[in-house]
Amino acid sequence: MKSQSINLFTLGHERLENKKQRMRNLLKIAQPDEALYREIMLSLGYKNNKLPFLELATLLPYYEIKKLEKREIIEKAMLYRAGFIDDKSDISDFFDFSLRMTKNVWTYKGTRPANFPEKRIHQISYLLDETSEKGIFIYFKDKIEDSFCNELTKKNVKSVVNKIMSFDGLGEARKLDMFFNIITPFYIVIYESEKNLKLHNFLKVIIESYPLTNENKKLAEKISKKYLNEGTKLTSIIEFFGLFEYLKDNGGL
Repeated sequence: MKSQSINLFTLGHERLENKKQRMRNLLKIAQPDEALYREIMLSLGYKNNKLPFLELATLLPYYEIKKLEKREIIEKAMLYRAGFIDDKSDISDFFDFSLRMTKNVWTYKGTRPANFPEKRIHQISYLLDETSEKGIFIYFKDKIEDSFCNELTKKNVKSVVNKIMSFDGLGEARKLDMFFNIITPFYIVIYESEKNLKLHNFLKVIIESYPLTNENKKLAEKISKKYLNEGTKLTSIIEFFGLFEYLKDNGGL
């Protein structure tokens, strides 16, 4: 059954608020570096490997990652602790080799090869290496503040987000997913706590004005045909959030 007229913009902000509350809860039990790292690691698991990636982030916390000297060693340490390899060479002496997972906790059935955990570990090792000097929390905070501009438009909002998410390893679609689902709600909460209205609003305007990606458009069109009134078109990420909030509230997810 298709809906009556709904306000996807308002529903999108409800979904954003739920994400913000999750970040607030995380920041009550973990320092900003560890909280952000855990959320990023969790997101790498998609539907099949979320819990193993969260376990890996717990067994190999970010403060240990920062002690490792090279990207290749970070990747090797993660693969070792995840249970994928037995090679210990080149990993620092401080590393506790008794702490590790077993490979059978990872799920491959129903997982696309592009999302296999070993591949995601390889990709995220680039970001972890790049952030190890100043910390992942300050790394993204500096990028957001360096990218601030007073007037965001549909023309320049993409370049602003690209600047914030300019690091190696992950593909463009995965970076955008990380930005809108993790980075944006996380730092909105941070700037709320700092009473920094300028940067708080900057991130809100980005999510309200950033247009749907081609991948989002295809998915939105498919869902809209089934659940929304004919002619309903989504124009921004916040409305895309609203679509999924509507589905959650109406048994579509």
